[in-house]
Amino acid sequence: MSTLQPYGTFPTPYGVSVPVYLPEAVNPANPEHVLFSMDGTAIFAGIHDKAERVRFAADAHRLGHMPAFEDYGGAPVPKVPLPKPREPAYPRVAGMEADIPIEAWTTGMLDHFRWCDRAEYLIGLIGENQEQATWSRDEIVEEIYPLGLSMMLTAALEHLCEMEIDCIEAAALYALTEHEEWREAGITWLRPFQNTWFRDWRDSRPRYSAFARRMVKVFALPNWLCGSGGGA
Repeated sequence: MSTLQPYGTFPTPYGVSVPVYLPEAVNPANPEHVLFSMDGTAIFAGIHDKAERVRFAADAHRLGHMPAFEDYGGAPVPKVPLPKPREPAYPRVAGMEADIPIEAWTTGMLDHFRWCDRAEYLIGLIGENQEQATWSRDEIVEEIYPLGLSMMLTAALEHLCEMEIDCIEAAALYALTEHEEWREAGITWLRPFQNTWFRDWRDSRPRYSAFARRMVKVFALPNWLCGSGGGA
């Protein structure tokens, strides 16, 4: 792989972007074809344990083909259906004073096509707003404001009209929305990874953890969403 030309990174469903490389000869029929390192391939296959990724790569070289990634702790990417909400949040928000920021949230979110970028944008907005409420030193504001942020997040995400969850970033944010069916879908996607990929992703995003800590109390969600341990 050292002879190949680095070409950038590619996001995986597990919140980790891996490097990709240009092949030695570009195929005119598929000029966008790129190659993954063995470690990147193992990450894309959902193999979290580093030692298992090393073993996967060694076995692949020895065998001359990719072994079954399930034997190393990997699994197919979950696809969890995302039900259409029974009572959309956007109509309730659009007629309020919050309609200007919700339009800004939505436009900014739609400008980010990859979920990895979209999540960072939304978490940044949520974090900035939540920190502003905390600085107010008003206990009522601190308690109620997160509910408003959840409604804003929900109303923005409704514009995506997504039918399923297939990555950690989407699951993490849908899990904190106003819609119970969306929260259940997000938690269902995340649950198998609560002590692996999701733990890593959550712990590297303190603004997400802070918001999740509020929402766990409001919606009686599993404590592991915010890193407090326990929970079903």
